[in-house]
Amino acid sequence: MRKTIIGLDLDRESSQISYYSERSMEPETVSIQENQDRYLIPTPSDLFTLIEGKVELGQMTLANFLKTCIGYIGPSVKPENVCIMITMKEITLAWADALRNACQMIGIPGEAVFLQTHRESFCCYTLNQKKELWIHRVALFEYEDTKISSYIMDIDYHTKPALVRAETGKSINLGRQGARSQEQWNEQRDARFLEMIEEVFQNDTFSAVFLIGDSFDKTWAVESLQYLWSNRRRRVYQGRNLYTKGACYAAMQRMDIGKRLDDFLYQSEDLVEHNLSMQMEHRGKQSTHMLINAGTNWFEAEYTCEFILDDTDEVVIYARSMMGGEAESYSIVLKNLPERPKRTTRLQMRLKFISQGRCKVTIRDLGFGEFYPASGKVWESVLEV
Repeated sequence: MRKTIIGLDLDRESSQISYYSERSMEPETVSIQENQDRYLIPTPSDLFTLIEGKVELGQMTLANFLKTCIGYIGPSVKPENVCIMITMKEITLAWADALRNACQMIGIPGEAVFLQTHRESFCCYTLNQKKELWIHRVALFEYEDTKISSYIMDIDYHTKPALVRAETGKSINLGRQGARSQEQWNEQRDARFLEMIEEVFQNDTFSAVFLIGDSFDKTWAVESLQYLWSNRRRRVYQGRNLYTKGACYAAMQRMDIGKRLDDFLYQSEDLVEHNLSMQMEHRGKQSTHMLINAGTNWFEAEYTCEFILDDTDEVVIYARSMMGGEAESYSIVLKNLPERPKRTTRLQMRLKFISQGRCKVTIRDLGFGEFYPASGKVWESVLEV
């Protein structure tokens, strides 16, 4: 059965969901009301507080909300046949764990759940548009509550694959209208936004600009929008569903559907910068067994394996920078390991990044069948890589 490919933008106030349409062969954003352009799904008001506070109720609240969002696509969508990319402004360890657990609770297989930030979704969306839009730099301005923030996407073609970055640019807090007249309020916002645009652009060439948020309005953004449109070669777009569509494009990539982006590598501060491996003997030959590949977002970097320990009481993991150089070794001593004959201790090892440069390693003694029962011992260590 074909999978339903989904991109979900999860935000504090409202969320949006898109799916890959086989008819248009593009992501389509789902309206929560038939025959109407109502794309914003109200996020449960206490969801972020519950998850960030690690309250148990948060898992169930999140699971129910995910189920509701997926249900808007149609009654025929079954969680076990879903591939979903969830995008958020920032992803913490608490959110990464909660999202995976919630997806599992509603029946989505773990290998079909992916996570990325808004910045990466911005890049995924942009690269899936016509090349004329990203031949130069691309800017995104997002107006949320009282704040306008910006991202600048840039591509470095001096490397292969080309490096794609979405750097955080200038942000301003416009505050609220207060006692100011509507005219004063509009003029001041317009002037400050124009100043922000000029500072972001400087002397660089931008081929496209995306304006995210309903608060961008021609009634107040007069000179600022006029400045953006003054360059005929620069395209300006306004909307709300860029992140959800970008997430859907990314999910399509994971399923090998749509435009190939093999010539590009997204680079951000969320990427794991080291390859983690260990030396193993397989069929009488020494070999390097890769555990986690560099270039993976840290909140997606996990690996579990089982192996038989040789005549030693330690496990050695090697970390090599993606930029090259010598590998660094990390030795994990298995204190109080039960004494057994050589090669009669089976271990399970799980690696999980808990932040960009920290990897938690959990090793469990599984024993060796009926001859040597599992001791239940567990060893944990955090590698700073």
